[in-house]
Amino acid sequence: MPTTCLHQPGRMLLPLPTSRGPLPSWVRNAVLSAAGGWCTYCGSMGVRAEVVDHVVPLERGGADDITNLIPACRSCNASKKDRTPAQWKKSLERRHYNPRKWWDEPPCPDFMGYTDAGLVKLVAEAQSEVMTAASPYQERAAAKMIVLVVRLDANLRNLIPSQRKEVVAALQGLINQYRD
Repeated sequence: MPTTCLHQPGRMLLPLPTSRGPLPSWVRNAVLSAAGGWCTYCGSMGVRAEVVDHVVPLERGGADDITNLIPACRSCNASKKDRTPAQWKKSLERRHYNPRKWWDEPPCPDFMGYTDAGLVKLVAEAQSEVMTAASPYQERAAAKMIVLVVRLDANLRNLIPSQRKEVVAALQGLINQYRD
């Protein structure tokens, strides 16, 4: 993973990740516990959610933001690939209704039965459930981060002014990403 490092002549300090890493475990737990732990797409078929699916895939500009995550089974997630739910549904419809490859039963029959508006509603309901499931995790994560901020403050006081300036500049860049 590429990193940017704050530096001091002769050595590197404080590597700052610049690319995406794994989701925090609390985010994964919150997403997978939403919708009763069932796959958003084929949940009626009794398949447990095993993976976190990005509604808008990262390859299409989506983010690791909790509002873009829903629970899915491995099969649905692998089939969806780097498509949005609507694009995935259209590709399944094309495959299902291809006269040269007729299937007796469409894949994910309940999912295939959704209209475009119904699909949007299904995903929105799953996202709402994720947000509800995430609330207690978010409260604990915020409390932990406050403790870390207090520790950071204590550590900043022990840096030389030039190091402190670099750390504060890096933090200001991070803070600017979250301004409303």
